[in-house]
Amino acid sequence: MPDHVSGKMIELLDRERSAIRTADFDALGAISDEKVALFDSLATSGASRQNLAQIKRKVDENQTLLSAAISGVAAAQDRLSAVRHVREGLSIYDKSGQMAKVPTTRPGLEKKA
Repeated sequence: MPDHVSGKMIELLDRERSAIRTADFDALGAISDEKVALFDSLATSGASRQNLAQIKRKVDENQTLLSAAISGVAAAQDRLSAVRHVREGLSIYDKSGQMAKVPTTRPGLEKKA
């Protein structure tokens, strides 16, 4: 039985890794529920130190991937915010040192004869 529980946990952590790497964040919710149940079973299963070490390594790897994904999403949000800010207008300092907003306009199509 211990190998069965730890084997299922290792398989689940591999699926979690795949979901993270393919940005299948919807699947992570279901995996999370399964993972909680398996961790509860694992606590009483008497799994070997080797299996527990492998599980810990996989959990650590997945945590690193999740942290990187979160950082990437935050960076994308920051970039989109900066683009929106520029689209609304540029902030500059005027001659007196006060912050001023200069509206930006989209250049239209210029027709030349």
